[in-house]
This record gives sequence, structure tokens and C-alpha cells, in this order.
Amino acid sequence: MYFRLTEHPGIGFPPPLPSEPQQVLRTRYTSSVITYLNSKQDCIATQCSIYVPSELRHQPKIDLMLFFHGLDTCSPEYNLDPNLVIQNFRLAEQIQQSPKKVALAVPMVPFIKADRDMGFIRAAWSAPYLNAFVEEVLSEIGKLSRVRPTVDKLIISGHSAGYEIMVPLAETFSCDNAETRKGALARLSKVLALDIPHSARAAKALVDWARSRRFVQFTYVFAKAGDPPTVWSNFRKQMKESLPPNIRVRNTDDQHCALPSKYLSLGIK
Repeated sequence: MYFRLTEHPGIGFPPPLPSEPQQVLRTRYTSSVITYLNSKQDCIATQCSIYVPSELRHQPKIDLMLFFHGLDTCSPEYNLDPNLVIQNFRLAEQIQQSPKKVALAVPMVPFIKADRDMGFIRAAWSAPYLNAFVEEVLSEIGKLSRVRPTVDKLIISGHSAGYEIMVPLAETFSCDNAETRKGALARLSKVLALDIPHSARAAKALVDWARSRRFVQFTYVFAKAGDPPTVWSNFRKQMKESLPPNIRVRNTDDQHCALPSKYLSLGIK
């Protein structure tokens, strides 16, 4: 008769196998959540790219950043490829260089003027659909990882024409819509707006959004010149109140198209 001791892994058991090194997760898929019939009555399916740094691979809870790009006018062009958005703006590289790691989801938004004017994009990305999109992203990560993660903190970021999504969403928060207190949106932690306001209404929406969620950190970054910094400056001159304390404003000497390549990390810290 003998007794096998389980208190010490070296007695009665072989030594544990070395842990497998984790790899960065990169994947691209077609969303079944964000779809719409455009002005030409074509069904638009949204392509999305996901990047998960190795430190977050197989983790049960992660921080997730959504990045909404602008018009495809910055060189090199995106060519309707969300992988190129990540590559062109060095988004993954900035995440890897940040001490704090987040997963990243970049949907490709076809900013066709007629669709924007008719509100198709705004409707496709309304609060309930955005929450459903995040759940879809988490499921896609789960397919390639040991666990399907949940969101600890959500970060929403956008550049330029990304205001087509961020500004209506901001107004939804300001109206305290019930959907903003559900799902991933209830876990909103940070908002990063890169040259977003193109009108006084958009600037007001960004300020009101911050007032409606005092526990969320808002960072607004502006290029050296162009419509957004001018709109923001004029709006600030007409404001009677001071900015909410949870708003940080960064005025730069950079060009409009350079902002995502340099300042994504401000939404992570």
C-alpha cells in the first residue's frame, strides 16, 4: 500500500508542462449585426477587423476599444479594408506600445453621402445595435480563444467622419436612453474624439455627453487647422459654462490625417 501525496506537485505526478506562449489574435469577419439597405437599395454588410494583444488572449474579461474611422481620404487609402485602417494608422502598434493593453475592433463604415443624409448609418449604429455588435465581437474572439471574454471597460474612439456615429450616440446618452445603460455601453469608460465636431450641434453633443456621464473620461484631440478645431474654438467662445472636469482637450500642431496615428493611446491611458 502506498499513498500519493497531492500537496506537492513533484511527488507522484510528472512535472507540469511549460505554459504555451500566447499569440496575438488578428481576425477579420463580416458582421451579421450591422447591416442596412443603402440609398441604392443594396444590402450593406459590415466588414470588421479585430486585434487582441497576446496579454489579453484567453482572458475571461478584457477592455475593448471600438475605432470608427473617417472618410477614405487619408493616404494610403483604406480600400474598404478594415485591416488597412489598423495598418495605416498604426493602431495595433500603439496598443502594443501602451503599458495598458486593450482589444481593438475596427468596423468598416462606407460613408456614402446619400446614406449619411438619409440617416442609414446613424440608424445602423444606434445604441442597441452597438451593444449587439460588441457581443458579436466578443463571440468572434471566443471562437479563436479558450474563453469567450466579457467586457470590463468599453472605450469608444473615432476620427473625422466618425462623427456620423459618435454624435448621434452622444445625443442618445444625453437623453438618458435606456439602451445606454445596458450591455457594453453600461461599461463605457473612455471616449476619444479625434477632430470629430464639424458643427456647433456636434460640439455641444460632445460636451453634453460628458455632463451625462461624469464617471467617463472624455478626450478631444484637434489638428492644427481645419473645420473641427475652428468649430470647437467658436463653440467654446460662445459657451457660458466651463467644460465638465471629465473632458480633456488636446490641441496639436499635427495635420488632420496624422491624429489617429499618434494619439490613439490617449484613449487607453
